Amino acid sequence: CLLTVSVRTLGIIVDLPMSRTSSGAVQKTALAAAIASSFIIISLRRRWRRLEHNSEPSQRGPSISSYEALIGSTPLVKLTKLSGLLGKGREIYVKMECMNPGGTGKDRAALRMIQDAERCGALPPPLDPSIPLQQSRATTTYDDNDTSSHKDEGENGEDSSKPNVAIDESISLAIARSQTGGIVVEGTSGSTGISIASLCAVRGHAAIVVMPDDQAKEKRALLNCLGAVVHVVPNAAISNPNQYVNVARRIADRINDRCNSARIKAAFTNQFENLSNYSVHLEWTGPELWSQAMGKLDAFVMSSGTGGTISGVGRYLKSRSPFVRVVLVDPPGSALYSKVKYGVAYASEQSERALKRHRYDTLAEGIGLDRVTANFAMGCDTCAIDDAIQISDQEAVDMAHWLLREEGIFVGSSSAMNVAGAVRVASSMPPDSRTVTVICDGGQRHVSRFWNKKFITEWGCSWPVSGGNRRLPDCIESIVS
Repeated sequence: CLLTVSVRTLGIIVDLPMSRTSSGAVQKTALAAAIASSFIIISLRRRWRRLEHNSEPSQRGPSISSYEALIGSTPLVKLTKLSGLLGKGREIYVKMECMNPGGTGKDRAALRMIQDAERCGALPPPLDPSIPLQQSRATTTYDDNDTSSHKDEGENGEDSSKPNVAIDESISLAIARSQTGGIVVEGTSGSTGISIASLCAVRGHAAIVVMPDDQAKEKRALLNCLGAVVHVVPNAAISNPNQYVNVARRIADRINDRCNSARIKAAFTNQFENLSNYSVHLEWTGPELWSQAMGKLDAFVMSSGTGGTISGVGRYLKSRSPFVRVVLVDPPGSALYSKVKYGVAYASEQSERALKRHRYDTLAEGIGLDRVTANFAMGCDTCAIDDAIQISDQEAVDMAHWLLREEGIFVGSSSAMNVAGAVRVASSMPPDSRTVTVICDGGQRHVSRFWNKKFITEWGCSWPVSGGNRRLPDCIESIVS
């Protein structure tokens, strides 16, 4: 329509009476303006079409599933009451990544990691989502009796063939469920596994999700409903060969070593070290956020699990404006706070005398680490992360209840920490500034732990009192006082 208006305007200008000396110049100027307008309009139209898609055109096939079509374009929402408390025009916005189809921002990374594995041949091609009831391409058997050269070893090097039995059962079940012959294996606290299981269901692969035993039972139940093979192991430090990430890697290697047909391929997506995780946020989430904020974004604040989101988004925001402040929110016991602040990944909770079941100790699920991953290193090495703050478990509990009560948003533990961190950062920002954080997932997946009064009090935290005597998060208390 705008192009038509430009052409018609050109026609009107050309038809206007004018002097002989000026007519040629005016006509040439009008023609140049119309051509320039046309190119600008076409360029903007192409840009708008690209933004309407959920990923770059090069990353999308000719036909995508309904699930994949829903990934991305999550809303950016202002927290009105929190912004009002801050005053002086300071605003806090949340990127609602919990509104992806899998209920988590992990959908983006899971999609990119699976696509990259398919492109490089680590996984077979996916099923065509436009063709229903396709015949399975997986026709092979798995020899689960040969344990001569594939024994798992415990922490002290002892033979642990008993866990191998459970591993072989998980492998056999996954092979039976795969329609393509592809099996995606990942070690995860839950959210990435949920995204992988959902994507595997529509792409025809099977999914084996290895998760620690201290995660909310809702996640395990949901994974079972999505058709994933769930393999639960005791939580341990990454140095332990039976830690969940190490077990996932071993399962993928075991499948590829022992399957008697090239039709079966297993890919360990390795979300912590796989830079496809970082790149998808650099190329997709970051530009999407910047566009939604219309370039007015002064601080980006969030916690780190794999480190892919804060590093990728932070790197993109810095490329658009070096003045954007990127701040890590870290839970108790995580070593990442010290890494950002002092260049050394260490936390006092790592001392053997204080060590409990793993190298960090917090009720928050999926965030905080005792090591620097390849994805997090991308943020540190490129100076994309400026600073770090620590948020206590108690403040996260209080913030979650405040958000539900005052803003009507039901969040999980990591999201509560993100918002508490955003308040602390925003309160130190100049007037008329905008701080953005991320709502990773909803509280529905945390009912048995983070939203369970008995669990919270046994953990050593206080349950926010209902009625008039309500606890305020420390970050809000400091503002009010």
